[in-house]
Amino acid sequence: MRQAGRILKPYRVLRQRHGSLLTLFKTPELAAEITLMPVDLLGVDAAILFTDLVTPLEALGCELTYAPGPVFARPIRSAADIDGLRNPVPEDDLAYVLEAARLAHDALPPAVPLIGYAGGPFTLATWLVEGGHAKDFPAFRRMIHSNPTLAHRLLNLLSDLIGRFLRAQIEAGAQAVQLFDTSIGLLSPAQFNEFALPYLQRVCRSLAPLNAPVIYFPLAGAQNLSCFGRVGAHVLSLDWRIDLDAAYGLFGDTMPLQGNLDPCALYGSEASITAAAQRILKQGRGRPHIFNLGHGVYPDTPSEKVKLLVDAVHQVVQT
Repeated sequence: MRQAGRILKPYRVLRQRHGSLLTLFKTPELAAEITLMPVDLLGVDAAILFTDLVTPLEALGCELTYAPGPVFARPIRSAADIDGLRNPVPEDDLAYVLEAARLAHDALPPAVPLIGYAGGPFTLATWLVEGGHAKDFPAFRRMIHSNPTLAHRLLNLLSDLIGRFLRAQIEAGAQAVQLFDTSIGLLSPAQFNEFALPYLQRVCRSLAPLNAPVIYFPLAGAQNLSCFGRVGAHVLSLDWRIDLDAAYGLFGDTMPLQGNLDPCALYGSEASITAAAQRILKQGRGRPHIFNLGHGVYPDTPSEKVKLLVDAVHQVVQT
C-alpha cells in the first residue's frame, strides 16, 4: 500500500514538526521511521521505502521543490539541457535514501520484507520535461513527436539512472523493488513499444544478477495490457480498472499479479470494504496473487478503514 504512512497520525505529527517534505525524505532516521509506520500500526505484510518517485532526478542537478507537489526549477527541453545534467552515483548522491533503506531493513522483523521503488523511465521523463505535474504531460509527449531522437536520449539516461538507483536500494537491504509508471497510460500500444518497453527491459536486465523480485505497476494502461508481460518484471501490479480474471485470462498463471482494490473503496462501510476484498481474493485464490490496492492510499482515507481492510484480508487468507 504505497503512501499508507501519510494517513497515520504519527506521520502528520512529523510532517507538522519538520515542515518540508524534503526534510523527511532526506533525513534517513525520519524516512526509516515513516517506512515502518504502516507495518507497526496497520499490520501490513511488507514495508515500502519512504522516498519519492522523482527523488533520483534531483541528483541529476535538477533543482527540486514541493509546492505542494514536485516542481523543477529548470525543465529539460533541449540537447543542451541534457548535456548539462550530472552523472550521479547513487551511493554518493542518493546516500540518504540508501541509509534509510538500511535503517528500515535492520529494524523490520525478519518475516517482513522491505520494498524499494523508483519511477519508470517514461514517467520520470514526463516530470522532468514538464517541470511539474500537468494534465496529460504534453511537454514530453510533444517531444516524442517533434524530436524523437532527443526523447530517446533522455530515456536512455533515465533508464541507466533508475537501474543504478534500484541496484543500490537492493544492496542496501530492499528485498524487492517496484517500478511505478504513473504516466504510462498516456501511451498508445505503438508508443509504448517504442518509448517505454525497451527502457523498462533495460532496467529489469540490469537488476537480474541481484535475484531480487521486480514488480511493475503501470497506472491506467489497460490498452497496453498485452505488452506488460514482456517488460521483464517478475510481478505485474494492476490498478482497479483492470479485471483480475481478464488479466489471468491473458497471462495464465505464469505471471503473478498484484492488486487491485480501488482506493476509494476504503471510504465505504465495513461490510462493503470486506466484501470488495473478498471478491478480489476469490479471483486470486489458487493463482499467484498478492493482494494490494490498485494505487496509493488517498491522504484523507480513515486509517481505521485501512486497518479493517488489512485484518479482513488476513482473516480470509488464514482460513
